Amino acid sequence: MAFQSTVALSSGFGVPGELYVDDPKRAQSYILQSSDPALNIIGATAFTVVSEGIAEAGGTGIFAGILIMPKSYALFGTAGSTLAPTLTLPNETQAEILSMGTIIVTLPAAANIGDAVIFDQATGVLSTQPQNSGLPVGFSYANAFVSYYTVAGAGLGVITVNPTEVIV
Repeated sequence: MAFQSTVALSSGFGVPGELYVDDPKRAQSYILQSSDPALNIIGATAFTVVSEGIAEAGGTGIFAGILIMPKSYALFGTAGSTLAPTLTLPNETQAEILSMGTIIVTLPAAANIGDAVIFDQATGVLSTQPQNSGLPVGFSYANAFVSYYTVAGAGLGVITVNPTEVIV
């Protein structure tokens, strides 16, 4: 075995859906009822309100927020293994959805500090784009922006969700 020759300057900093800083936060409990339960991914999917106390991944309704608290749900594994770890919740799960605060999320591509966070209305999958660049068809604003760390490619990022965020 060879001796260690490099030292990583930055280590992993969290789990998707975890709170990042101790700032004011607002979360509400919803029952998940998405068209496809595979879309109920903690820290990677935006949700909208279907009716009182019910939220779905994506959608065109009122923005509910982003799934948080990955360590607080009873998980039953995946179809392949009952012990497999997962961040995907089944429908009918009572879940915490954050509408204000700073959290760690999974981003599908590179992002810069200040980029607006948007989501696909069909799936709820989060993505980013530069501020003031117009909203693509089929997407909605997630009332959030990338607040810490430039993300070089797909991976973890830190966003701040703010219900009063005005995005033009």
